Amino acid sequence: MKLFDFHSHTTYHDGDNTAVEMVESAIEKGLKVYGISEHHPRHPDFRYTDDLPGEIKGLKEWPQYFAEMDELKNKYAGKIELLKGSEFDWLSIEHLDEWKKWRAESDYDYVIGSAHYLGKWGFDYFEDWEKGVKGYDSIEQIYEAYYREVVNMVESASDLFDIVGHLDLIKKFVADQPKDAVAMAVPALDAIAKTDLIIELSSAGLTKKCADWYPTKEILRLARERDIPITINSDAHSVDRIADKFDEAVDLAKSVGYEEVVCFHVGGEREHIKI
Repeated sequence: MKLFDFHSHTTYHDGDNTAVEMVESAIEKGLKVYGISEHHPRHPDFRYTDDLPGEIKGLKEWPQYFAEMDELKNKYAGKIELLKGSEFDWLSIEHLDEWKKWRAESDYDYVIGSAHYLGKWGFDYFEDWEKGVKGYDSIEQIYEAYYREVVNMVESASDLFDIVGHLDLIKKFVADQPKDAVAMAVPALDAIAKTDLIIELSSAGLTKKCADWYPTKEILRLARERDIPITINSDAHSVDRIADKFDEAVDLAKSVGYEEVVCFHVGGEREHIKI
């Protein structure tokens, strides 16, 4: 199944290909609906090792991103339904007002909410991961801190986004998962189940050290038991990964009891598609 993909990035932030290249690749792959979800520029206090001093990555280009997405929607109308999205970094409750401001900035078709930080530690880049791990007593402590942030994000801001991004991202650089890794995700699942948020089944983790889906099959099964809807995404940063392994994703979803997935449309309309 390659009908849609809503999580992807371009050269506006940390992707390898331009928006035009990504859209044209999505068309070539036969997608009917495609969304680019560029990372929203972060608060300047939140940095990764490779961020240039004094620069907020993507801030200067953000107006151009909006303008180009609107232009491309018109340019490719009739060939593909193109959606304008964004991925917001959850930066703790203290920065909730900034999230509200960002959400009001544009007519997004959808927004992905993702936890990439524990405090000021951006854990999802390997060099930063290696440095930050040293500040914790155990990997379990890191997992618990991560899921607390996911719960805070969901309970505080569920009206500001639509998709929970890569639910168990904290495992990205962990080859051997902690014994209680699935159990530690339960509070986040319980919080999501009380909202109308959906989670993504993402193939991105298959390319990382964890070599697994986001979320893992056991967490996906618990999500199904809680009637949490899902969509399928790739988190593509290059044309070759758009809709990557989506047929396998459908098989995985079916194996834990899912019978449908959510497809977004312009304006945030949701369509439930049988699988």
